Amino acid sequence: MTIYLCVRILLSLDCIAPCLRTVERWYSEFIHGNFILEDGPRPGRPSITHTVENVELVLDEVTKDPHVTYAQLEHETKLSSGSINVILHKELGLRKLCARWIPHSLSSDQKKCRVDLCKIMLKRFTNGTFRAVSEILTGDETWIYHYDPETKRQSKDWVEEGDLPPTKVRRIRSVGKQMWAIFFRRSGFVEGIALEDRKTVTADWYTTICLPKVFSAIEKQREKSGVRGILLHHDNASSHTALRTREFLENYRIGTLPHPPYSPDLAPCDFWLFPKLKDQLRGRRSFSNEELTGALFLAIEEIPKEEWKMCFDTWFKRMKRCIECQGEYFEKCDHIICNTYYISI
Repeated sequence: MTIYLCVRILLSLDCIAPCLRTVERWYSEFIHGNFILEDGPRPGRPSITHTVENVELVLDEVTKDPHVTYAQLEHETKLSSGSINVILHKELGLRKLCARWIPHSLSSDQKKCRVDLCKIMLKRFTNGTFRAVSEILTGDETWIYHYDPETKRQSKDWVEEGDLPPTKVRRIRSVGKQMWAIFFRRSGFVEGIALEDRKTVTADWYTTICLPKVFSAIEKQREKSGVRGILLHHDNASSHTALRTREFLENYRIGTLPHPPYSPDLAPCDFWLFPKLKDQLRGRRSFSNEELTGALFLAIEEIPKEEWKMCFDTWFKRMKRCIECQGEYFEKCDHIICNTYYISI
């Protein structure tokens, strides 16, 4: 074939122009009187597994039982594992995923509440850029264990190629534990208060022991303004919402910020501070509450100042994400169709 003919074919057909080998094969067929371009019948057994009927058969089994296994599909459909694999992934576009744990099965009203309160917070604090964010005091209670074993991720070791993987004796979490209430602001840690053994978190403890210590710590940090202008953010635990607590806060003229129910993903203590502290304490053994207190405060001191600020920035980003996902739990849920949301200033 001449260059002139090649150029003519490319100009006429552009990207669908056949390759030289195809043109040569067609030319050979044409001179023998065969002008049919379609593939002729091929020898061997035809593929009959990926038919519409088989695809529908596999789809029916998956629809009836989303947990169905390959072995069960082979038994029910009489198809090979390879054929089932092609039908599941290529024909139906399916993939098998583990369930994602969520804190609560949210109702429509609860999702709407999450969205509404996030909008209120974003508007009030100008998407987290308003200087009043520095006045927010957030806190919550959590159990701290005397011993919590390291996770498999934390116990990873570097080994040379060909070496056996490291081994580790399986340990269990200790029975000994202590309840702690921890409060912080954008500027950093404020106060941590331990609950006495065999005591429970009540409105009485919260208003006579916990919050007074927290406010005293703030007054030391802010000698001029004290607690004036402080905005308290805590979840909807009964000790936080009790009448006694509300009256106590009114006497101190402390404002409170709304928090949607069943929303640990929107609470800075739950999505950042507590997991971080517990990760730092994993693998360390404390033989008394005094040792535990020392280890806990050491872990708090090791948190850089920038990370406290970053936590609050992340908090407001999470509010936007919650709105975009229409109130659904949004962690590890990139498949949810979201709409970009931003409060105009």
